[in-house]
Parts: sequence; C-alpha cells; structure tokens
Amino acid sequence: MQSHEDAIQTPSPVQSPPMAASPIMPGRTMPGPQKPRPGVSPLLSSTHDPLSQSEFGLPMRTNSAGRRPQSASLFRSTLLNNSTPPHSPRSASPASTIRSTRSPTRTLTGSIFAGTAGFKASLLDTGAGENPGDPLNLILKSYVPHVAIHASQDVDELVNQKGFEKGLWELLRPFGERVTGKVNVRDSNGLSKQWEDFSVRFTKFGDRSNISIEGALGLTSPTGEKPDPQGSRDEFRIKQVEDVVERHLSFAEEAFRGTVEPQTPTRAGLNIEATSPYYALYLRRLLSGMPLASHESFTHPVACVIAISSRNQNPIEALHRLYNETTESDKRYPVWVDGEYLRYYVLVHDEENSDITKSMALFEQMKRNFGLHCHLLRLRSSESAETDDDSIPLPRSDWMTAAEELADIEESDTKEDFEDPTKHIFESDATAIRTFVREMVTQSIIPTMERSVALWNDQVASRRRGISGRFMSLSKRFTFGGSSRSSATSSSSNYDSLGFYRPETPEAIMRRLADFSFMLRDWKLAMSTYDLLRTDFQNDKAWRYHAAANEMTALSLLIMPQNMSSKTRIETINTLLENAFYSYQNRCNSVYGSTRCIILALELLRLRGGSGIDEAVRWGIRLLEARLMGTIGDALLKERMAICYASKTGAGSQLWGSRRRKSALWSVLGAEAWISQQKYIQAQRCLNEARKMYALLPGECGVQNFGIASDFLAYLNAQAKDGLQQDLIQFGEDEEEGHVDEENELFEGHDGGSSNDRRARRASLINPVGGSTTGLGLETAPLQSQGEDIGLKQDGFG
Repeated sequence: MQSHEDAIQTPSPVQSPPMAASPIMPGRTMPGPQKPRPGVSPLLSSTHDPLSQSEFGLPMRTNSAGRRPQSASLFRSTLLNNSTPPHSPRSASPASTIRSTRSPTRTLTGSIFAGTAGFKASLLDTGAGENPGDPLNLILKSYVPHVAIHASQDVDELVNQKGFEKGLWELLRPFGERVTGKVNVRDSNGLSKQWEDFSVRFTKFGDRSNISIEGALGLTSPTGEKPDPQGSRDEFRIKQVEDVVERHLSFAEEAFRGTVEPQTPTRAGLNIEATSPYYALYLRRLLSGMPLASHESFTHPVACVIAISSRNQNPIEALHRLYNETTESDKRYPVWVDGEYLRYYVLVHDEENSDITKSMALFEQMKRNFGLHCHLLRLRSSESAETDDDSIPLPRSDWMTAAEELADIEESDTKEDFEDPTKHIFESDATAIRTFVREMVTQSIIPTMERSVALWNDQVASRRRGISGRFMSLSKRFTFGGSSRSSATSSSSNYDSLGFYRPETPEAIMRRLADFSFMLRDWKLAMSTYDLLRTDFQNDKAWRYHAAANEMTALSLLIMPQNMSSKTRIETINTLLENAFYSYQNRCNSVYGSTRCIILALELLRLRGGSGIDEAVRWGIRLLEARLMGTIGDALLKERMAICYASKTGAGSQLWGSRRRKSALWSVLGAEAWISQQKYIQAQRCLNEARKMYALLPGECGVQNFGIASDFLAYLNAQAKDGLQQDLIQFGEDEEEGHVDEENELFEGHDGGSSNDRRARRASLINPVGGSTTGLGLETAPLQSQGEDIGLKQDGFG
C-alpha cells in the first residue's frame, strides 16, 4: 500500500478517494499491558482512539454481521474527518489539485455589534470558509449556478460504454464541484475579484423529482390528482436527511465495535475548530436537497448544455431538436422558470472511432450556426479499468441528494454481488473535462450572469429604488379615494392566482437579480434587492416569497461587511429571522424552509462571535422547541450549541463573559440524546467535553457541588459504559456464530437457506432519570490516561 507521504509527493490530476476502512491499521496503544478480549481477534484488539482527528483509516469488522468492505466507500465522508491536513487525500477534488493552505476556521473575537474595524469585514475575508466541512463553505457551495445537461441518445450510448449508466450528467457532475484555477467575477460596481473555490452544479434536464408541491402547479402536464400538502413533502425530505446520517453513525458504531476497550472508546471531546463530520453531512444533505421552487431561483438553470456526439448522422438537425425540447416539450421546466437561459452546445468527439478532421469541420459549422458558446469535448469511448496505467479514480459527488445516497446504501445492503461504486476514467478524459468546465464557466456562464445583473439592475431595480418606484409601491398598499385595501391589491398585483409570479414580472426579475448577485458573491447588491422585495411580497401576501426574501436578507447581511450601529444590527437581524421563521412555519407549513433558515443563521451568527453566539443559541432553542427535526438532528443541534458556547472567549484573566457552564450543559443534553439512540461513542464524546468544561470552572462552581446534576451525569456515564459493554458481548456472540456457520457450511454445504446476519436491535438501557441508580455502579469510566486520574472521582461524574 502506498504511504501517505508518497501520495503527497506524486499528486495526480484526479486523485483516488481515500479508503474509508482498512483491515489492518496500527492504533495508538494505551499505557500498560493490554489483554485481548474473549471472542475478539487479536488483530482487532487495538485501543486507538476511533474518532481521533489525526487518523486517515478505520478498522473494519471482519465477521459476517459487519458490512462488506466494498460498501465502505459509501461512508468515507464521515469516517474521514473534514479537518485532515490540506494535502491529505481527503481534500482531493476531481476538478482541481489546488488545495487550501490557510488556517482552520476560527470564531471571530468580540461582539458582532462592536464598532471595531475587525467586524466591518466580510466573513469571506476572515478565512472562515476555507475548509470543505466548514458551514460557511457549505453555504457558498450550495448557492451556486445550476447547469442542466440535455444530451442526445448517441451521447448517452457513448458515455454508457465508459461505465456511466446515467449518461453525460453522471460523468460531468463531480467536475463541477470545483472549477480549476482562479475565477474572476465582477460586482455591480465593476470591481473584479478572484475566487479559487467557485463551483457549479450539474443537473439532469427533465428531472422533476425535486420540484416542490407548490411549484408543481406551474407544470404544463395535466394531472387530476391533488398534490400532497407541502408540509408532508418537506417532512419526508428532512426524514431522508436524518436517515442518511443515521446510517453513517450506525456504520461507525459497527466499525468500532470490538476494536476498542468498552469503557474508553474515545478520549476526545467536541472539536471546536473543526466541524463534526456528521453535522457537516447533515447540513450538506439538507442543502443538496434544495427543491426546484418558484419563490427562489437558485435551483433554476442558469445554462443548459446541449450535447451531441461525432457518431450522430444528422448533427445540426439533432441540435435544433434538442433546443426545441428545452422550450416546447413535456420535459421543459415549469412556467415560472425563466426560459431565456444560456444554451451551450457541446460536440463530444469519440477519440477511438471517429475522425478528428470531420469533427473539427462540424465544430466550425456549429459555431457559425449557434454562436461562440460551443465546445469540442474529446473523450475515449472505452471503459477505463483500475489496472490501466493512465486510469484515475473518479470520486463520488459530495452534493448528491439524500435520496440518492439512501438508494446506494440500500443497494449495498440488499445486493449480494455489490461492488465498490468508485468509477475510473482516463487521465486524458479528466483533463478534457476540466478544460471544458472551466471554459464554459469563465467565458460563458459568468459573463452572461454579469450582463444579466447589470441589465436588470439598470432597467428594473433602479426604477424600483427611485421616487416613482416608491410611489407605485404605496399605490399597491393604499387606494386613493377609497378604503378597500384588498380590492386595490388584487387589481394591481402581479401575483398569479396559482401562487407564483410569472418570469416577466418585475418581482420575479428582481428576485433573479438578487439570487444571481448572491451566487456571484456581490452581497451588498443582493441584500439591498432582497430588502426591496420584502415589502412587495408582503403587500401581495405572497408569504412563501416573503419568507425566502427575509431569510436571504438576513444571510446576506451576516456575510457582508457590518456598517450599522449595534442596536440597529441586532434589531434588524432578529426581525428578519422572525419574519422568515413565522412565514415558513405558520403561513406556508414549510418544514424545510424553517429548518434551513434557522440552521444557516445560527452558523453565521456563531462565526460573528460575541453576542452573536448568544443569539445563535437562542435561535437554536427556537428550532428545538418547534420540533421540526428528528432525533438525529436534535442531537446534532445540541452538540452544535455546546460548541457555540465553548467558542465564546471571555475577558480578563478570569475570562469574564465566557459560557463554559452553558457549553457543558448542552454537551450533557447531547449525550443524553445520543444514549437514547444507542450511539454510545458519540455520547462518550459529549460527556468528555462536559467534563473538560466543568474542569475549567473554579472549584466552588464545579458540578460536584450540585447533587442532582452530579447524580444525573453519573447516570449517563454508567449508561454509556453499560451500552458499550453490551456491544462487546454482542460482538463476541456474533464472532462465535460466524465461526459456527462457517464450519456448518464446510460439512453440510449450502442448503439455500437465508440467515439473518444483522445484529438484532438492543433493548433500550435508559431508565427514568428519577429512577434508582444503585445498581448501575456510579464508577466513572477511565477517560484519561493512567497517572492523570487524581481528582477525577470528585468531578461530579460519579
């Protein structure tokens, strides 16, 4: 196996995703002699820290109850922490070999409402979004231009021969997640700025699986069925996200079961500097499932790639036909999607079976007929194997939806001949695709968006900001010479009775202007445009539009430089979030919108530091009280609020103003939530963090002075210990059953019967908090190394 240092010295254009599990990995040994446990292989009896930040591989269970090694790559996003060094294989991207070398994310010091110059800078200037798992980075990577892929049948056949069953979209998808090199973007003032992490999202043209229920009313295909309520669709979308994270957590628990001492699965607490991989996965899957809706245009196509291959007998006619399908066929987008998006024409040349001279002549003809938005993509038609010299593994997309990932995991569980889903391509193909994506983004998509922003800002938004625009806004609210407000609103409103604005209306144009500005990271123009639209949507009682406009105004205000007074800032941000949350939850019954709004605002408030941390936790409590998320999201959010309070620094030698006690409280609540779900390793991590925070308090303020709290902590610690011990017993039974089954197969042969290899669910070990704890044994598990246990028995953990 190639060492990590060798991988750094010889980088490849498209690096292989790191192994999520390894059958042999040396662990860190604990002080003192270690004895192998009964029923456990000596090879798997290492006592390393399973969730340590410095490990790149994880041990796999080898018994029949564990998952097959081929499915390990499905869980690499959480088994490998997002805080790995910038030159590690985790940071490899199929689109680029450029890696960030900046410092890890740190919360800003002080108050977000302070008048110092440090808080007048944009969050992007603080390095808060450099690492792939940082919440700010996830926000920037989720609100990106979407590009639809519409390919002819001959292109799909060529790509299928390369091993990509879903067509050209599946091949291009990972390359859009990071555009190679620096990308220049101009703002509304003409100032240019370079971005190294710009990305686009490739989508499949005609796919309506992600259209929201309220948006489905704008579809041209007739249907007599009444759609389900919006809330039920949103709840199902949240449930899928929860299920994905739960499967990752269960896989980690199974991978570590039987490989570590039951009392000490981890000595680490919550990492303040790096985001938890499970929380990052939850946030990524939540944002990747953003529906195609009428009230926001982030998922509307900015461009559409129309592709044919050199195998096509009538290429020009095929291009015309594909273009007409984007405007007139049943596959086209709903009526509330602007159809004037960019068409980008691609000729896929078969390097192995076609004549390049003929393809070049056809490409010149395409440019004469369709303009300069064309590209010649040269690909090999044969499938690349892992053993080929110029073969490069293509990592799976980080921005697949929760439904896609669940389908892959279910397939790995049910399909007996399941193989590693990692695909391979030729290095020449990877280079050609990277060049194609960069050329399309820098020469066509971004200039088109910049021209649209300038045109809409000059012809629509500027008039709305003027005196005449304000007068027209007042005319919508009041009727001169009459007292009926509702009649005036209904007569002058552009809001359609079906619940959306037509693409040609000023409100829809300004919403696209604000979304384009946000995707191009022109926060000032985006915030001012969202702010203008809020009153228009409120007057028209377009509550979903109103909620989304308030949400994006708050997010833009938190990202952009702060120039308001302290009182105005806190009042403005809280008012915007309150309006958005109330409209999403009570008026629109949108679980997804409410959850997304509060989680993103919480993260941005936390990054602003100071009193913004208190506001972040307050909104997190509002989200918990609303009970919009499931048990997984509930536990992750409690962990996150513990990190929010832990990241707040105090003043002076006594650190006045810090929130250590509150951080410890939320860690305890997080441990309780994890224990109720039988996730004992995560619970142990939260208890470690609570112990660390309580240890930082003065002796007279420690938790050991509070009897009920100390008993409760000892109760949780005992439950985590007992749960891990039962895991060890169950693991030993599974090992013995596996050996017996193998012997029976040798002597009796296969009889065609099916046995249940999965471990049965354990009965809950949780008793009522007020119940008797005499039989639990209040001894504390050894959470520190030998020689450091002096004083631990008086810290309130039993």
